[in-house]
Amino acid sequence: MIKIKGFRWGSGSFKNRGGFDGAMMETLYVIGAIILGFGVMAKLLLNLGNQIDEGLIELDEKLALAIRSVVEKIPGLGDSEPINPIQMAFAQLIGNMAQQKQVIIPPKIIERDENGLFSKQE
Repeated sequence: MIKIKGFRWGSGSFKNRGGFDGAMMETLYVIGAIILGFGVMAKLLLNLGNQIDEGLIELDEKLALAIRSVVEKIPGLGDSEPINPIQMAFAQLIGNMAQQKQVIIPPKIIERDENGLFSKQE
């Protein structure tokens, strides 16, 4: 027979040598259970957040495929031709001409009278 120091064979539990009474041990058990519960809840919330992120990514991909298929079925929208280089040259030419003909109008300074109203210029 093996004897273990601090163990009472008839009681089925260890002797309480730490100086904690029964109420204090119960409180420690409750606090431990609460901390464990918070840990489990935090882990579940992290898993839920990861699943939501993965679901949103999957939803985004499916939505992009659906929009692409709808746009391709609409005549005129799905057919995108590359830009013609001659048209691009004409567009640049027109833009350059518009910048050259741009006239800068100097701002006019209008005086105010004592009441803060604009006065007439002659």
